[in-house]
Amino acid sequence: MFKKLIVILLLITQVVCAQKSAVQQLRQRLMEEDDSTVYTDVLNELSMKWHLSNADSCFWYAVQARDLANRLNYRKGVADALNNLSIAYALKANMKQAIEYESKALVYYRQLEDNSNSCQVLMNMSIFHSMAGMNETGEQYLYQAMDIGKKLVYDSIYSLVLINYATRFDNDSTRRDSVQWAIRQAKKIAGHYAGCARDLYLIHAFEADNLFRKGEQAKAVAWINSLATQAQKDGLIYVAIDILQHIENYYNTGYQLDVIPYKEKIYALGKIAGYTDLMLPQVISIYRYYTKVHNAPKMAEYGHELWTLTDRQEVMKDSRHVNYLDYFLKEQELNEWHLSNKVQTEKLARANTQRLARRKLIAFLLGVLMILGGFTFTRYRSYRYLRQQEELLANMNAEISDKNRQLQVQDDFKNKLISVVAHDFREPLQNIIRVSALFRNGDADPVLRQQLIRDTENSSRKTLEIFDNILRWIKSQLSGFVYAPAPCDLREMFTGVLTDIPEGLQVAGDCEMLHFVHRSLLQGAATLGKDIKVVATQEADRVKVMVISTPTVLTAQQATGLFAYEDAVYSVQGEGEELAMRFIICKDFMDKMGGQIWANVAGEQLQLIYALPSFS
Repeated sequence: MFKKLIVILLLITQVVCAQKSAVQQLRQRLMEEDDSTVYTDVLNELSMKWHLSNADSCFWYAVQARDLANRLNYRKGVADALNNLSIAYALKANMKQAIEYESKALVYYRQLEDNSNSCQVLMNMSIFHSMAGMNETGEQYLYQAMDIGKKLVYDSIYSLVLINYATRFDNDSTRRDSVQWAIRQAKKIAGHYAGCARDLYLIHAFEADNLFRKGEQAKAVAWINSLATQAQKDGLIYVAIDILQHIENYYNTGYQLDVIPYKEKIYALGKIAGYTDLMLPQVISIYRYYTKVHNAPKMAEYGHELWTLTDRQEVMKDSRHVNYLDYFLKEQELNEWHLSNKVQTEKLARANTQRLARRKLIAFLLGVLMILGGFTFTRYRSYRYLRQQEELLANMNAEISDKNRQLQVQDDFKNKLISVVAHDFREPLQNIIRVSALFRNGDADPVLRQQLIRDTENSSRKTLEIFDNILRWIKSQLSGFVYAPAPCDLREMFTGVLTDIPEGLQVAGDCEMLHFVHRSLLQGAATLGKDIKVVATQEADRVKVMVISTPTVLTAQQATGLFAYEDAVYSVQGEGEELAMRFIICKDFMDKMGGQIWANVAGEQLQLIYALPSFS
């Protein structure tokens, strides 16, 4: 195991030596570079490399880079400088300022679609929020960095994101598998890049943790000490501090060792690199320990350090504290604003001219649009008016056609009615002529003469009855007719006919109209069938009367048209037009009395039915 440790440290030393050489090369390039953009990039690279060993140098180079990038309007340079400034402020424990500058850098990187640097900034945001006590927000930023890093599989920044994931969840036993996966993946990625010395140190520190968990605590502590010592020799102060904190974690899990020397070493390293503001927890822990053991010299030493750090923290929290970096940079930017003032004025004048021209064009287009809108609206109104006129004309034509059809039907009915009346007149007149001839001859058979007189009397009475019915029907059609319902006893009205009518059953109607309806139904039943029977029933508030004859010569289809203007004559074709006229008049009478009338055929049975309101 010890041989393996030596080999790993030798490999890391080679990598870190290469990093130191790179810093020297960057300084040399800075002296020789003429291109301002490249010069800005070199300043940012130096700032990034210095953050692991000297916070002040990191800050100084970042300020220079941002100053130059702003003058050049070099957005990538501004973003890199903001990122470095954020790191410098974090090393000074000013997390509020660090988060502010990192947020600005993230906006620039996203606009530039720089996924690699966006991933790095999100990772830093995760660390800074966690250090500021906002753990949930920090986790969200870490997950965003992991999501982008998945698409940068062999980008060195993804290795560092995975290490940060392992650092955050190393003490979470439910995520032990994912932490081990992250370390393995980070080691695999770091192996592809010569500049991942820091990543290798942190990865080997996690491997030492695995040894500790397996029970090899002494080997783990020895490995951590070796890693921290080598990192310090190679100038990676921040990495050395991070590694030494693993021993403090071992102590917190219950491993018995004197942790104070390690805490003092961490504080000393932080002081060398300018990370003293991050060392406040270490100073508090050391001061409490020496207070407990009553070591007065050490209490005085670390008490003074504690007072210095806490006083600085209060100044940083003071709302009146001046953000000297923003003040410095804004002062530099002020010169740029003065220089560009004339250009901005000219741009503003040109923009105003263009705006005025656009307003005139918009006003002209709006005028044209209003004219077109008015014309369209007028045309639309005319179109709607014409459509309404067409619909009105079509409705009037349909109404006229319907009335013409009704008039035609009624005219046909009246013509047929006149024909029936003429036919009924012929028979009594012929009888009268025959009787007159017999009387004129004087030698006629008395029996025949008596028969002719009776026939003449019967036909005349029948014709008179028809005239009375037609006269009543015509009166009911006139506009001055007023219907006045009266009680009509059904059993009395069907005297002499086989009936099934309850005693005292009455309907509300016109008795004379009902007599006509009854005679017509009985005549129709006798004409269209044989055995006749009348049935009347009470149904709620109305009475249903049924005239039945069996058997019948009609079909069910013919029965449905018995009481209709158009179909009545055809339904009783061959049985006489007089009967059809009677049925039609029955229909009119029922309508006047507020009733209904219809016909059914059930098997061989013809049912002539009407319904009227009950008189009760």
